[in-house]
Amino acid sequence: MLLTAPCAFGERQPAKQLGTEVHCGLRWHEPEDEVLSIITGDGPWSRKFWQVQQARRRGALGAAVALRCTEEDVADDTLSAQALRDIRCKSEVAKEAITWSPITIEDVKQKHTQSSPGVFYGLEFPWTAQGLVERGPDWLTQAFHAAGTMPRSNWITRITIEKYIKITAGNNAAKFLFEVTYARQSPHLHTKLFAKVAFPYNYATMTDRLSSSVYKQPMDFLELNTYRCLEASLPVNTPKFYYGDISNETSNYILITERIPFSEIRGINLDKPLRPFDIEGPYDKCKDWLLRGEDKEYYLLLIEQCAKIAGAYKRGATPWNYGSPPTAPEAYGLNPTAPTGENPAACRSKLVFATRFMAETAAALFPPYVCEESFQSRWLDAMTKLNAYSAELRYWKMKDADYVALGHGNLNTDNAYFWRDRAGTLECGIFDFGGFGVSSLPHNLWWMLNMAEADQVVANLDTYIEAFVNRYEVHGGPILRPDVVKMMIIITAMQNCMIMVAAIPNSLKMCPAKEFATIKDRHDPRVAENVDGKSTLRSCIHVLTGTIRLFEELHGAKVLEEWIQEVYVKQWGCFAKEDMATYNIVEQEGTTRWS
Repeated sequence: MLLTAPCAFGERQPAKQLGTEVHCGLRWHEPEDEVLSIITGDGPWSRKFWQVQQARRRGALGAAVALRCTEEDVADDTLSAQALRDIRCKSEVAKEAITWSPITIEDVKQKHTQSSPGVFYGLEFPWTAQGLVERGPDWLTQAFHAAGTMPRSNWITRITIEKYIKITAGNNAAKFLFEVTYARQSPHLHTKLFAKVAFPYNYATMTDRLSSSVYKQPMDFLELNTYRCLEASLPVNTPKFYYGDISNETSNYILITERIPFSEIRGINLDKPLRPFDIEGPYDKCKDWLLRGEDKEYYLLLIEQCAKIAGAYKRGATPWNYGSPPTAPEAYGLNPTAPTGENPAACRSKLVFATRFMAETAAALFPPYVCEESFQSRWLDAMTKLNAYSAELRYWKMKDADYVALGHGNLNTDNAYFWRDRAGTLECGIFDFGGFGVSSLPHNLWWMLNMAEADQVVANLDTYIEAFVNRYEVHGGPILRPDVVKMMIIITAMQNCMIMVAAIPNSLKMCPAKEFATIKDRHDPRVAENVDGKSTLRSCIHVLTGTIRLFEELHGAKVLEEWIQEVYVKQWGCFAKEDMATYNIVEQEGTTRWS
């Protein structure tokens, strides 16, 4: 190839490295043009030599596809975004269902730094921002092509990681923002994108990584699969999916979607009004006092989304091919003569420790009645019973198919984005589909409410239940009994409380006991702000407080006893697991031990 003066080729800008940006240089219809741009540009010859090799390799493909100006391009520019999603999702759903094989703690410990192909598209992938930079635009182009979210006649020329806006919301994953440049601009392609990846396995986030990758598995797999297969059929607004995959060897994963254009991403200022269609927030977990309207309005809207998703599933409008929970009692490990939860002595020990934490260590953060002996006795007894009936309660929540449907298991306000139209009507979209699947609807309703303000949950719970029952039927679901839904919600809240009890030791690692002595309320930054880039501590304290209040103020002990007598004894014909001997807890010389 002959190289002549740059002026012979008209005005061209040379390819450059711009700060921390990854810049492939401009793409040309002729490979020689890009090579010339590199050679005449700035930089050492050692780098130019490498860039020339890359440009010639890309250019051969680029020239071929550019000259085609394919029918795919024409279709992409004329079809609606929804039509393109329909085509992509139908193709994905038509494929053989991909399954997840359980992994262990040792798998994560030994393999979390390893690169491995994803289960959906077969590509090795990055799972950090730096990894994305290192793999570069060529890899991202290949990924978007594999996912069918970008035409094969288009490609990415630049990746720029957002350096100033850090995403620290949530406690199940790390997140970052980045921007891309396409060779051909399209109304269907977003340049500002969002990535979600597994937490690193290090001291600060080790327990969170094991929680999501092992204890909650296949939560991350299901989120990726939901975007991959259901983006077009879900009857709710969601951000556009671009790519997502997970390794069943390492549990590393990456999800890439459009970036939601939050108006207040640098900080919420309630004194500054927003325009119609400006997206509020982003909101954070357990900080509903920042909502721009009445809490009840937001949660009724979220309940509507739950009802739409569940109703669509019931009427067959959502192509879910990943099964549903078993209905046979044998699958749950029921045992009429013994506790079916964890070791009863270990459970009791955790509960006693939690009582001391609430009544002594962090008493300023909990209702005054947690210090009363009558409450402590009632709570300890009820939670011990809850543990004894653990498997039976799980089975009960899944037994009746009317109360089981497809749903979002974590639809707090921080997993939605809100805006108002010109008439002031609140609208929303949702994201974070971790664990999305077929499950107990009242269970999911509680996990939507558990990060809300306890005052409004206690005051509005009956209204929320009535709204869900009515809207579920409107959208295609069967008629539910509100009293059964309420019983399931209260018992689910008690189960959630048990999870938070187990998380107290981890909370004390993030905020040592001596610090709590001077913490006067939940707005103290030591417990109110994110720690190590995650909301785990704030969430634990908030949910533990909320579940304690629901237990006491909505009579959780009485509700559990009613379930035992009305469901377990009368409907199922079993004998109640009533006394200490049945729980296998023996009191001897003031100690509790496993007999």
